Amino acid sequence: MSSSYSVQRYFARIGRRLDGVPRPPRYVLKAMSVVGFLAVWWLFVRVHFLGFDLLPTPPEAFSELFAYVTGRPMTNGGVSLYVHSYYTLYRVSLGIGLAVALAIPFGLLIGWSSAARRYVQPAFELLRPIPPVAWVPIALIAFSSDLASIVWVVFVGAFFPVLVNTIEGVRSIEPEYVRAVRSLGGSDWDLLRHVVVPAALPSITTGTMISVGIGWIAVVAAEMLSGNYGVGYITYQAYRLMQTETVIVGIITLGTYGAVSSYAVSKVGDRLTAWDASGGSR
Repeated sequence: MSSSYSVQRYFARIGRRLDGVPRPPRYVLKAMSVVGFLAVWWLFVRVHFLGFDLLPTPPEAFSELFAYVTGRPMTNGGVSLYVHSYYTLYRVSLGIGLAVALAIPFGLLIGWSSAARRYVQPAFELLRPIPPVAWVPIALIAFSSDLASIVWVVFVGAFFPVLVNTIEGVRSIEPEYVRAVRSLGGSDWDLLRHVVVPAALPSITTGTMISVGIGWIAVVAAEMLSGNYGVGYITYQAYRLMQTETVIVGIITLGTYGAVSSYAVSKVGDRLTAWDASGGSR
């Protein structure tokens, strides 16, 4: 009997024994993941791994976060975390909201109309590969206000994921559904309302979730170069001043906002696509 076969049998026996062990609840596994991440972070700082010795430990970072949450200004003579959060959340919400409101109709039109695919989609395909950060200089030149320039960068980043996913959702509709509505005397409006939009909804939800993530990336990049307020702006300013505790607080804040917004979109998508046997956005 070879040694490799013996090793396989040994691990097979271990696997059978573990099958009888109850699996921890999902929230316990998530908590263990977070604790493991914090432990690695603390270890890297303590052993001076790469440049981690310049960063605060998790207790120091969360102590700083608690001070900002309780109202301490984020810079000398500056404003609170809540003011910066208000500006960032407003910009992200406005940019993503406009992107979704325009991308869905365009996606439905391009996905359904061959003429629109020929004459409209090529222009979008030309613009789609451009990174949102590349639009920052143009936005600063074209728009007179910080709000408009930042919202534009967020809009551009969030627009194309929704557009592409909406087009693909419409294009994936089974032709039998269309013929069934037509054979029953349904109008174009009936087809759009009862077939096209419901069939494309899971793809639209997926695109919206992607756009939320890209929107947060875009707003941070735009705030770094434009604007006097915002979590992205204050995080970049703290980096320039080597205030690493504030940098970590900004990262934690942005990550929390991004996770909460993605979770909210996911839950809304689950409710709208509860009929979807494949699970929708779940």
